[in-house]
Amino acid sequence: MTGKIERVSTRAWSRHKTIGAAVRAAKPGAVVAVSPGTYRECLVLDRDVTIVAEDESATVELIAPEGPAVQLRGGSATLRGLTIRGSRTGTAAVVVSAGRLELTDSRVSGGFVHVAGSSAARLNGCTVEETSTCALNVADGARLEAYDLRVTNVSGVAVAAGGSSYLALSGAVLNGMRGVGVRVGETATAVLERCDIGSAEDAGVEVRESAGLRLLDSHIHDIEGDGVRVLGSAGFGADWWPELHPGRPDDLTPAEPGTTGGVVVRRCEIRRTGAAGLVTGGESVTLVDDTLIDRAGSAGVLAAHDSRVVARSVRVTNSTQTGVALRDSAQVRWRGGSLTGSKANGVFAVGDSHLQLRDAEVRESGFTAVHLTGSASVTLLGVAVATTAELGIRASGRSVLYAKGTGIDRADLTGVQVDDVADAVLRDVTVTNCRTGVRVDTPHRPLLADCTVRDIALTGVEIATGSAPTLVRTTVASCGAAGVFVDVDAEPVLDDCRIETIGGSGLAVWTGARPTLRRVTIADVKKNGLYFGPGGHGEAEDVTISRTGYPALYVGDAADPVLRRCVVLDCDEDVSLGEDAEPVFEQCHSERVGSAVWPATAEPMPAAPQTPRKAPGAGTPPEAEASEDTLKPLLGQLDELIGLVSVKRDVGTMVKLMHLVKRRREAGLAPPPMSRHLVFAGNPGTGKTTVARLYGQLLAALGMLTSGHLVEVDRGTLVGEYVGHTAPKTQAAFQRALGGVLFIDEAYALVSEGQSSDFGNEAISTLVKLMEDHREEVVVIVAGYPDQMGRFIGVNPGLSSRFSRTLTFADYNETELVQIVDKHAGDHDYRLSDEARARLTEYFKTVDRGEGFGNGRFARKVFQEMTENHAGRIAELDDPSDEQLSTLEAADLTDVAFDVRG
Repeated sequence: MTGKIERVSTRAWSRHKTIGAAVRAAKPGAVVAVSPGTYRECLVLDRDVTIVAEDESATVELIAPEGPAVQLRGGSATLRGLTIRGSRTGTAAVVVSAGRLELTDSRVSGGFVHVAGSSAARLNGCTVEETSTCALNVADGARLEAYDLRVTNVSGVAVAAGGSSYLALSGAVLNGMRGVGVRVGETATAVLERCDIGSAEDAGVEVRESAGLRLLDSHIHDIEGDGVRVLGSAGFGADWWPELHPGRPDDLTPAEPGTTGGVVVRRCEIRRTGAAGLVTGGESVTLVDDTLIDRAGSAGVLAAHDSRVVARSVRVTNSTQTGVALRDSAQVRWRGGSLTGSKANGVFAVGDSHLQLRDAEVRESGFTAVHLTGSASVTLLGVAVATTAELGIRASGRSVLYAKGTGIDRADLTGVQVDDVADAVLRDVTVTNCRTGVRVDTPHRPLLADCTVRDIALTGVEIATGSAPTLVRTTVASCGAAGVFVDVDAEPVLDDCRIETIGGSGLAVWTGARPTLRRVTIADVKKNGLYFGPGGHGEAEDVTISRTGYPALYVGDAADPVLRRCVVLDCDEDVSLGEDAEPVFEQCHSERVGSAVWPATAEPMPAAPQTPRKAPGAGTPPEAEASEDTLKPLLGQLDELIGLVSVKRDVGTMVKLMHLVKRRREAGLAPPPMSRHLVFAGNPGTGKTTVARLYGQLLAALGMLTSGHLVEVDRGTLVGEYVGHTAPKTQAAFQRALGGVLFIDEAYALVSEGQSSDFGNEAISTLVKLMEDHREEVVVIVAGYPDQMGRFIGVNPGLSSRFSRTLTFADYNETELVQIVDKHAGDHDYRLSDEARARLTEYFKTVDRGEGFGNGRFARKVFQEMTENHAGRIAELDDPSDEQLSTLEAADLTDVAFDVRG
């Protein structure tokens, strides 16, 4: 020590017997050396001074008889080697209201350290103990730094920061708290580095309001409540949380946050908590990096309310409940790390929450590994899911799942299940060693593309009643039961798929189901390759079946599948038919089959025209004559339609034009410019779908389309419910229509007025590109109300250039509506009496034809109601004649009350 030293001692000869007297006598910057002993006084400091224990091996005890033991009201004071006791445990022992205090190698008990105003305090190697309200409190705009701090036996919060204060703890050890270890609130900022926080009855660390926290290289353990609780926080900045980009679900990585705002937990360990390891809520933002959360009493991580969490290389192990749980509108973006040993779910997302899990592992879950429900949205990218006691992934409720590059292995039940009204897109997903591979039980149309399902104990892919997923380039292999099972009334699409090494049937179709199969290969199955149960339907094109234990194809009673260009190879038997089976085989054949129904080679396809260029009048080639023979019946069907005079004329004109195009191509001449895509503008029930189906068949007859089949879709078929889902759904629908007609009913619904970001616009953009890429392979017809279709065509420049012709479907007049009823009657062995026909005419003249009038559908309803009234009337007759049984009278229209909407 240099300069004058003021000495304090309790001895009689001492100049200063109190510390306060020595401070008052000392010049600014002087040193006060205090001899061992107990000093009962309240020390008030307002100047630069240093107070030190003269003998570091003995105790200098400062006890406040009332109020704080030390108050700093100005200047810069240093206290070293003191034991400071407050007057009561619930009050402050040290108060810093102005100036700067440095407290070193000291002990504070019976009260807390309070730093407020614009002051600053620095604690080095200090201990604070045996206090009730808190141990350290920093408020207002003050600044508190503590190094190698020890806090123990606190009835309330150990360390609290509020106002706009700044708190820094380095190497602190906090334990024995009845409340929270560290609480940061209001707009305060705290930095906790290399801290050990344990034995708190509430939470280890809590962040509130708009505070900020940096928790670095710290250990939080043995907490009865939550390990880290974030109830609110400042933000990281406007650009920190990037919005999703349509069609790019993997573009979700936030930027590195700055040095202030939000909550950062980095290189920490959170162990043995009674509640969650980390819980976030409010409108907080949190980054967790390279952190271990072990043995949480509830969820390892719980994100709630509108909180945002980024987790990088975080490991959650041995949670008593779920590894990571999301609810409300929370969003979590998680990359790397693992979730292992959760006693419940590995991941559980509910409410309107959103999770992206990328390049991570979810292993050894007690329940389902990844379960999303409510309206949650979960994206899995490069995730490994393994060893779960229930399901690998389950999407239920109204949730939406997107998975890419993800593997599911060793699920005791099902690898992936989509049920309730959930939807899913699975790309490059592998499901292995599960009881059941994939189960789809939803009215939506999930997509599986480039997926693999193999080594399955029972069924590879189960498609439940009424479901209609699309499987593209997907392999199902090594299953103990069926490869793919299609339940009652299901309508899946399998395109370019492979089913092999199956213990049951390769693909089993149940009653009423209607699968569509294209370019599917089925090989090495112990039962049937394709099994159509009683009443099964569907279409199969270019399917190859080989090496089956039972007949390659079984068609059950009353089943009527259509098979085109299918091949059976290396089987004992190619086809087995049940009673009343009505399959349709087109150009199918068998090779190397013991007992064959199909021919050894396929029926020859019509040869492509090789006609040299002909001079005018040189005659009609045979192909054209064949085309005429096919066209006439179709044109006849068009002409038989009731009403639609202008539509028939327009279609006839287009047929003539396309016939000319065909003839010019055969003659080697350039075709005239033309667009085959159409707009059908008309109210419901005016025959738009019927004409669209005939139009496709006419184009096929002309050789302009390969099949001419009709695929009818609407907004629900094309538009997804989350980012990245719309384009695949639109592409899947378009692919089903290749070779035929894509008919988009109520197409204007793709355009939501006032919502430029609506996913319908993405569907339109996708369609425009596909129409350009496949201009010769498909015809697109958009249909809807006349006043709405103009708005639809104008929404995208690509639409107006591709849809240059509009066919207007006028409402039916009363005479045409009567003709429609008359036709339905004839189709069902009824006839209308003259009185009934006259009564119908008057009735249709008076019926309300407001918006949504059903036209032909309304006429069909009238017919159905008349037949019901007729049945009731005939039932009262003892012995009705044949004429009475088949004649609808005017009386059958009595008291008819209908909903005129289509």
